Amino acid sequence: MATRRKSPSEGRRMRSGRDTIYVVGHARLPAETSAKHVYDILSLGLALEKETKKIIEVSCTILPSYGNDFVRDILLGKRLEEDLEAITDQIRSRYICRTRNALLAALDDLLKRLREHEKKT
Repeated sequence: MATRRKSPSEGRRMRSGRDTIYVVGHARLPAETSAKHVYDILSLGLALEKETKKIIEVSCTILPSYGNDFVRDILLGKRLEEDLEAITDQIRSRYICRTRNALLAALDDLLKRLREHEKKT
């Protein structure tokens, strides 16, 4: 009997202090993906240190467990704005999947939402 591989986030205490913000970006899935038959939107959620924008947690809807962990490994520990080019380069070169453009679009949407929020506060 095969055992289920644990996600890196399982069993870990969530960090959500006052200096942590959570931002979510959304993007439409391409029609030719199997996920499109169940979902219409890919959502990428990032928990960030408020001042540095360091990524401390990642969640992505519709990705299989390993895909979510893979994307998490690319993003975790990076500074969202400072490391943006490296992040997008890593996704483009390492995440070879039909949902890649939707993931990048969700990241762009997330950044737009973050910047709009920062203008208001």
